[in-house]
Amino acid sequence: MRITDRTADMLTLTDTQADKAVAIYGLSVVLVGFAVAMAWQGDWGLVAPPLVIVAVALGYLKLSRMTTVLHFDRQADKITLDLMKRGGAEHWEWKFSDLETARLSTRGEHGTDSGIHRPVMVLKDGTEAPMRPYHAAGSQSWHAVAAVKLFLGQSIADDAPTGWIPPQEFDSFFSEEMKRLYKPD
Repeated sequence: MRITDRTADMLTLTDTQADKAVAIYGLSVVLVGFAVAMAWQGDWGLVAPPLVIVAVALGYLKLSRMTTVLHFDRQADKITLDLMKRGGAEHWEWKFSDLETARLSTRGEHGTDSGIHRPVMVLKDGTEAPMRPYHAAGSQSWHAVAAVKLFLGQSIADDAPTGWIPPQEFDSFFSEEMKRLYKPD
């Protein structure tokens, strides 16, 4: 999720799954290159399988494409999560005043530890509300949590992953908060 809008009273995080598209397009380029090399060498038996994999991967990308928009609005006392996908749109809503913090959770569907980090909003009653309805890779999850925590004025120093460095968009959207929270001693 990346920050697409931020003011003192509003924060909008958007995820278009661009990382998935880059990975699939990269894999497709490699496989097409392999198929061309095999055709060049005259090994026609190894040309079709990579091209079939490319077609399946591009079809998967088209069918699974989704966009998630998470919007925090202090003044309206509202948090909205909108998911747009091929099967239609879905909408969730919470009160901003019920939000306590955000964190990474590894709790699976049945309450067990899944081992996969997922960003969640923690409400004051202890309920965990997912910030996106699907899992995402590595630092993507932490960036979403850090954005929410900084928007709430909370420190990210205590639970930041080892070696985490704020990305460029944090420098532009959260420069004042970063200066305030990380004063040299």
